[in-house]
Amino acid sequence: MTDSEITNQKANPAVERKENPAVRAFKELGVEENRRIHIKYSGHFKGFNANAKYNREKIEFNLSSSWKDIDEDIQVGLVQSLIVKIFKLKIAKTSEMTLYEAFMKGLSKYAKKHTYNPELEKSFERVNEKMFNGLMNKPNLLYSGESFNKLGSYEYGTDTIYMSTIFHDLPDDEQKFLDYVLYHELLHKKHTFNIKNGRHNAHTKAFRDDEQKFAHNMEEELTKFLRRKKYSTKRSLKEIFKLW
Repeated sequence: MTDSEITNQKANPAVERKENPAVRAFKELGVEENRRIHIKYSGHFKGFNANAKYNREKIEFNLSSSWKDIDEDIQVGLVQSLIVKIFKLKIAKTSEMTLYEAFMKGLSKYAKKHTYNPELEKSFERVNEKMFNGLMNKPNLLYSGESFNKLGSYEYGTDTIYMSTIFHDLPDDEQKFLDYVLYHELLHKKHTFNIKNGRHNAHTKAFRDDEQKFAHNMEEELTKFLRRKKYSTKRSLKEIFKLW
């Protein structure tokens, strides 16, 4: 995987004008910036991820290499969203930021869907029938690592739900916990997100209202389940180490 970088070096003004969306992003926001401005496309990111790093001498915007072929106006909107977040600006959305937000929300429609863990696929079918009347389009469904902190996540760029392996191979009477967390992630797919002052807000009121429809006191039951699961995991590890 290779990286490529564009800066605002004055030696080549044509590069600044045509190839560096970051410089344009600052100008159109009306934010003066005397530091060197870099934009770097990297193959180390998944999907359409991006971040920003800065010090007293430079500001560097790191974008997934997937952004290279995306319209410049959308890239400008991405960088402007990062600038607003960095500088904690409270401004109205620019047209480019609106384009970026619409682009990100629409990515799931075009993502490849062909990777389904059989256990998670069964959970999806249960949840889809119960909560979405069978109308939800199936995303990619995969287990990630074991985690009691990050139970699940939804990746907009690839339309993929990742679930913690603590939900793997649960008995029938505990399948509801897998279904509930999967439902939570599917709500991210349904409601997408809002961007305000550079910050993504996914847990809107509409999201929370839908979440409550799954079952009464599910958050409380899930908390108790996690405590039991964590205790049994620690106990199993102690027993394994005793054998060595």
